[in-house]
Amino acid sequence: METEIEIKFFFNAHFADELLHKISQYTVISHKNQMLYNVYFETPTRALRTMDMGLRVRRIDGQCTQTIKTSGRVIGGLHQRPEYNEPIDGLDPQLGLFNKKIWPENCDIEQLQTQLSPLFSTDFRRLHWLLEMEDGTLIEVAYDCGKITAAQEEADICEIELELVKGDEAQLFVLGKDIASLPQVRLGNVSKAQRGYMLNEGARFAVKPIDFSALQPEMDVKEALSVNFQHGLKHLQYHENCYLEEGDFNALVELQKSIMFLHQNIHLFREAGTSFKGYSWVEDLQWLARSFSWVDERLVFQKLLENKAYYIRKLPKLKQLQKKLRLAEQALPSEEDIFNMLHSSRYCHFVLGLTEWLIKLEKTAQKEANSTSLLAFSDHALTEAWSKLKAELSAEPILTIENLLQHQGLLAANLMTGFSLGNLFDAQRSVEYCYPWLDIYQGMQELSMLDAIYDQALEEEDNEVRNEYFKWVKRKQYSLLSAIEQSKQYAVANDMYWLEPEH
Repeated sequence: METEIEIKFFFNAHFADELLHKISQYTVISHKNQMLYNVYFETPTRALRTMDMGLRVRRIDGQCTQTIKTSGRVIGGLHQRPEYNEPIDGLDPQLGLFNKKIWPENCDIEQLQTQLSPLFSTDFRRLHWLLEMEDGTLIEVAYDCGKITAAQEEADICEIELELVKGDEAQLFVLGKDIASLPQVRLGNVSKAQRGYMLNEGARFAVKPIDFSALQPEMDVKEALSVNFQHGLKHLQYHENCYLEEGDFNALVELQKSIMFLHQNIHLFREAGTSFKGYSWVEDLQWLARSFSWVDERLVFQKLLENKAYYIRKLPKLKQLQKKLRLAEQALPSEEDIFNMLHSSRYCHFVLGLTEWLIKLEKTAQKEANSTSLLAFSDHALTEAWSKLKAELSAEPILTIENLLQHQGLLAANLMTGFSLGNLFDAQRSVEYCYPWLDIYQGMQELSMLDAIYDQALEEEDNEVRNEYFKWVKRKQYSLLSAIEQSKQYAVANDMYWLEPEH
């Protein structure tokens, strides 16, 4: 058995010369130029996938090797996956050649063999370089360009892979940071095999709402720190892929939530004594938050204009108003701007830096006999967060727009705290507790929509039309504040269920 440890980047072949120049600056032990043809096999019932396995037969220079890859893990762009290799004749797999110990108990290998059929293939040119780093670490660099073919569909392959051959894993990140400075490169957390399965099944990246991090009560605070940051990074990269593949703006809304989730976890665990000083990815996260701060504004314009501007349908000069709103929306970052952002060196360095930090965190994290209980930590964090918000929203006898909008950031942070820690408690109770707060947050977003109309009214030259806009906004605000007040009263009165004895 071998365990691959590699960093994968998606790349643009247009900048291949820059890659070659970068490689030439290192000590090159050997170099190869090969054509690789790979066939991936499965059963009609996806039996291998059910067992968290993948089966590939690879042909290089007339020699064939079959490989079983078992369940590994991906953090950022770092892939760690055990694999088993056996030489064979031809492209037809022979499962009996693998060590029987790799298969799950009661697996009928002979029956599995009869059910196998090709699922998809990859065909690409690979340029290999074996590099020796300054400390003697050996790293293989592979530059792959070609195609994935499945179900009469094709997808391009253009990837850079850095695989540790021998030595210090940290040197992968040294080289990775240099590769990250190339144009239009980004960390790849989706393997060729995953892409092939998706292509075969006609699957696409669909937007997924952020969910609870998979914390468990038996974890300690340091383990929770690692799990939560991996959760946030995974959600961010999934929606990065979702936006770049599908162009769905809602993917950017979720990407922004990932940024908020990561930011809130810095705050949470800093309170528990974790230091984040000196890590460049923390500054990069702040930069990323600023870079996507316009997402809320675009969401406002989209909601105002959706369904033929149904929300504002009763306003005078509607077509002219729609045109102004569209112009305001067009002034925000374009698709090209977003593409460049997600392919920028700084974004790539952010993902790589956070990945490296997470790997080091896992290696240094050891349970301490007197460490703080995760449940005790979570009880304190949730109580402090929601008590503060309840007190501040209840301080004024009359709820005002100014008071609400001043606390929008705090409410968003608290909701992210809920996603960070809520899995430790009853899931249904966690969701139900957040319902009225989500109503309030959605009300705040609608107030932002009314602000956008108010801003347009200020620019309206026709006094009669301007006054109609002002009256409409005022009526909507009054109605909305009444609804938010009801949700606030319910939210403030809600018991903090995590403090109940059974928890």
